[in-house]
Amino acid sequence: MPTPKILPVAFGSDVADYSIARLFHETFGVKTLAIAQFMRGPVDNSKIVDVRLVPRETFYDPKVLLPLFHEIADEFPDLTPVLLGNEDNVLNIAMAHRDELEPRWFLPLSDRSVLDLANNKDAMAELITGLGYSVPRHVNVDIASATTWDAIVDLRAPLIAKPTIGGDQVRFRRTGLQKVATFDSHATAREYFTRIADAGGQMSLVVQELIPGDDTTQWVINGYVNRHGEITAIGTGQVLLGIHEPSLIGNAGIIYVRENAQLIEQAARIVHDVGLRGFFSMDAKYDARDSEPYWLDLNPRIGRGNYYLKVGGINLAKALLDDMAGLSLADSGRQTLQHEGMFALMPKLLARPHYIADPQLWERVKPLRRNAVDPLDYPADRHPKRTLFRIASGINHLRRTRTYYPKLTHTGF
Repeated sequence: MPTPKILPVAFGSDVADYSIARLFHETFGVKTLAIAQFMRGPVDNSKIVDVRLVPRETFYDPKVLLPLFHEIADEFPDLTPVLLGNEDNVLNIAMAHRDELEPRWFLPLSDRSVLDLANNKDAMAELITGLGYSVPRHVNVDIASATTWDAIVDLRAPLIAKPTIGGDQVRFRRTGLQKVATFDSHATAREYFTRIADAGGQMSLVVQELIPGDDTTQWVINGYVNRHGEITAIGTGQVLLGIHEPSLIGNAGIIYVRENAQLIEQAARIVHDVGLRGFFSMDAKYDARDSEPYWLDLNPRIGRGNYYLKVGGINLAKALLDDMAGLSLADSGRQTLQHEGMFALMPKLLARPHYIADPQLWERVKPLRRNAVDPLDYPADRHPKRTLFRIASGINHLRRTRTYYPKLTHTGF
């Protein structure tokens, strides 16, 4: 395949950004420019990533970020910069100034109204249930207004709570606000609200009924929608073990890459009705009580574990390039999973019966461990310090899993 005249630009320096860089390098032989607030192990000592360090406010201030966009376009006049990554603030600023940035940049983004819909829990619940699918029952709680807390009595415990605005987790970290908090009862939920309020917290929370089931009842769905509104790539993976470290909870650590036709069909309808464009990542969980899938999140971005699709034969970089060329679904075709596999951001030895209680599932995934794919272990980007980083990262995952999720639970928490 000829090398396209593109410059992948990822905003961030974690494993998700390196995974994107690896995908584009494997596919087209191009290097990625990573715009980072600080250096991290995933991109350090890399031959496929050029890192440019910028002040922290760059990701949040349009007056700083927009000149950077223009600077990059000026610096690489023969290439088309492509905006990649999972930084919501960067994506939102770029989308708001789309007319200014295009056509020098390629922005695989939805319009603001679409993103607002995707980020609105109430609107998304109405849309999804209107299609005949299921979502966890939820209410909105304003920590600064105790009168809103009584709404949780309409929900069945156990409960789960998370900030309505993802950035609030960092902004109000000192109040004790967690990315995801779980409660066995309404009383413990109210105690949590009280602690945050007393510490000066002022934010909105989404409180949901917790769907029972261990990590293996969770699934991830990722794909790409072209400018014509057509899904040109979509695939699924069953989570074998999530990352239970508090700051990363909700992210998959080990994924059994395999097709789930039911979720693909439902996801395609949801994505179409929302009107998404570009990359998307979704999460669903099967209720152990009735085997019904419940839709948890829809994110208009590529997702942290995006490389699992490549393990199964789906190439999101190709989907993006086809879109840049203006190809329709009739021209490019739809990429679907070609084979099963295992994707592992954490040591593959954690994929074992201790966390996989279903003996039939264990028998299916056991032979896949031998060829499990770690996105950081890229043969074309070997360096002694990168090897040491991967070893250290694996040890940390083992230690943190032992600390935060020492044994399987019926809720996954």
